[in-house]
Amino acid sequence: MTKLHPQGVGRGSIDAKASRTTLRAGIVGAGISGASCAGVLAAAGWEVDIFDKARGAGGRLSTRRFEEGWATLGSQFISAKRDPFRSQLREWVRQGWLVPVRGKIWKGRATVSWAQAHLQNHYRPLIPPSQLVSNLLGTARLHTQTRVATIRPRTLILESGEIRGEYDCVICSVPSPQAIPMLEALPRLRDRLAESVHYRPVWTFLMRWEGGPDAEVIQFDDDMLNIAVRQAEGAGVWAVHSSHAFAETYLQVSVVEAGTRAASALMGLLGLQWPVEIEAAHLWKLARPSSSAGGFWLSDRENRVALIGDGIAGAGVERAWESGTRFAQALVQAEEELAV
Repeated sequence: MTKLHPQGVGRGSIDAKASRTTLRAGIVGAGISGASCAGVLAAAGWEVDIFDKARGAGGRLSTRRFEEGWATLGSQFISAKRDPFRSQLREWVRQGWLVPVRGKIWKGRATVSWAQAHLQNHYRPLIPPSQLVSNLLGTARLHTQTRVATIRPRTLILESGEIRGEYDCVICSVPSPQAIPMLEALPRLRDRLAESVHYRPVWTFLMRWEGGPDAEVIQFDDDMLNIAVRQAEGAGVWAVHSSHAFAETYLQVSVVEAGTRAASALMGLLGLQWPVEIEAAHLWKLARPSSSAGGFWLSDRENRVALIGDGIAGAGVERAWESGTRFAQALVQAEEELAV
């Protein structure tokens, strides 16, 4: 598999740079990896189309709106272990969009004990996290509720049958199991994904209850439920995330049954006397990669197609952002080669 690396390319003359035509990219998926890639390319002067089947950008940083405001069904926190993502988060903090997670974090269960816990370098959104992702897009053109059926060399074929071609690079940022069916015309990339990348599911519930510890975040010592996070808007609304084992056990059941199981488990863990109210539920079948392809991207250089995202670079928002950003930076440095 040939990877596209920045070293040794993009060193042509100034005149050559001035005379080249505008480069174009087509991106599948407007999660944080696709959005970060699109924004870097657009800032460098590329024409960028980004396609997503949902109603807006965000991916697994999506937002559920309800009468009292909004809640986060996907990743509750954004964390950073290193620069440059730390710098990106600090900028969002300065904008008033994120706040560090501090205080009132408890771990345990009511039948044993509660202990104070800490989350280092974790931030929670004060605005809908989908807006953070949208902000990364810059001037890239976002096409919502638009499904891509097939990826071919330098070409995207939409589910409607429309053909979008002559891109200088096509980039796929969706989870690997969704990407594989699109890659029939690119068997090397398809087979690499099928061999190396696997995901585990999570159920997420929006719940209300009375009682329990005075907390903003609760980490459960339990095999069924993982964490509960009080939401920024909506009195008493919590996002409760299951364990992978719970989601795999109840992968095929109805929303009602999954919610009933989770509510029962929650009442026992918190020692609640009154029933739990369930506002909403969502099954993330592709919540977190349990393995990855390695590196920050995979590319078929000859056919001008690349794969980015957490299935390539590893689990977590930071790795997905790095994957999109680093690949875009490599493309910008390789512009003169691509313009040939």
